Amino acid sequence: MLKSLVAQVAALAALVYLPSEAWASGVGQLASFLKGTRSASGAFTQTTVDRKGKAASQAMSGTFRFERPGKFFWSYEKPYRQEIVSNGKKVYVWDPDLRQVTVRSLAGAMPASPAAILFGNNDFRRDFDVKEGRAESGLEWIEAVPKVRDSSFTRILIGFQNGLPGEMVLRDNFGQTTTLRLSGVEKNPAIPAGAFEFRIPKGAEVLQQ
Repeated sequence: MLKSLVAQVAALAALVYLPSEAWASGVGQLASFLKGTRSASGAFTQTTVDRKGKAASQAMSGTFRFERPGKFFWSYEKPYRQEIVSNGKKVYVWDPDLRQVTVRSLAGAMPASPAAILFGNNDFRRDFDVKEGRAESGLEWIEAVPKVRDSSFTRILIGFQNGLPGEMVLRDNFGQTTTLRLSGVEKNPAIPAGAFEFRIPKGAEVLQQ
């Protein structure tokens, strides 16, 4: 469950604006995005439905920032608080209500996940079979299928418009579909030193995975 959550967060944290240039294909826009983006910040919304289309959890929203390679800060603000922070080596999931921090290696969360497409290195075809998808709702879509069988996801769809990944649809092994949307995104902002370092709060329970 944590692996899936981290994969979703890393993917979302990497969605950013590119220059206003028209590309014909979603795959071409993805390649340009990977080449031209080193960091970003913005806001997000996240919804999840089950295989029958019913809400599987409450809608969530918050803010994010990221910096390649492998650093991100993902903050859920509604309907409850939670922070997911990576310093490029370890991922910290902080639940202030439970006063609990879960720690795991970033390497264990990244392979064959959405993060490997948008957040990791630029060789996305190594871990995914990628093809052009549909053009719908003003977006040019790509479809990515993991090459490994033990991935948390069965299929990933990403919609682009003018170089902007505007929407991501993640379908997991439990039949759930998570839809991610961004707003107020800033490309390549100046990010303060230490922005991705997590300090474990005094008295918090620490769980290692």
